[in-house]
Amino acid sequence: MSGPFKIVALWCWYRGAEFYGYQQQQNRRTVQLELLKAFSLAGLTRNPVVAGRTDKFVSARMQVLSGRLEREIAAEDLVPRLNAVLPSDIGIHLAREVKTGFHAAWSANSKEYRYVLRTDQLGDEALLREAAALIPGTRSFKAFHFKTSEDKPRTVNSIEFMPTPVGLTLRFIGEGFARHMVRMLVGGMTAVSTGAVTMEQFRAGLLEQKNFYCPTAPPEPLTLWSVGYPAEVDPFTPEERAAFTW
Repeated sequence: MSGPFKIVALWCWYRGAEFYGYQQQQNRRTVQLELLKAFSLAGLTRNPVVAGRTDKFVSARMQVLSGRLEREIAAEDLVPRLNAVLPSDIGIHLAREVKTGFHAAWSANSKEYRYVLRTDQLGDEALLREAAALIPGTRSFKAFHFKTSEDKPRTVNSIEFMPTPVGLTLRFIGEGFARHMVRMLVGGMTAVSTGAVTMEQFRAGLLEQKNFYCPTAPPEPLTLWSVGYPAEVDPFTPEERAAFTW
């Protein structure tokens, strides 16, 4: 083996209630801040990159980090080493050595988000499902994301409805999502279900990028559920992905 470093991938989870998002901010508690402190306390000299930033109060069941690690440190040793110095609302589930060239963000080919809607937030469920059926496809979603995000085609593969004791969980799977995109899609769908937005407005926003007042759903019920990679570079097995509970 050549060189002093190897590349590792880490499966990180966190509960978003006490975080002002992933990215480090002055005078704010963020996921990145806690990770950087933990890496320093654990004696690690290289800081990781992340698959994607999450907004304040958004949780992650599976966030992926990658970076260089001193070759003499075993990847599996990172889990106890980092968890010993991380706070209770963030942790490392798995760590793996990966092939040179792996990057948590650039190597990813899909993401799954889940959003929990309570029964009292739902209007007409048939309208909610009709609006959801319009979303999958590849297009500009510029009427449904924060304007600082790049306007480019994005692909949403599917939206599934999962009944829960408190209402519904919406499962979004796509190649990538712009800032606030899932929350604005949920907000728009919910507004259609309650009659605050017409189906025609929602459809025109999706298919013709016509702006309308699209409410942004609150961040707390949103979870980054998983980050997907091509099978040949995925650090984690399908069994590991399916088995993890938190």
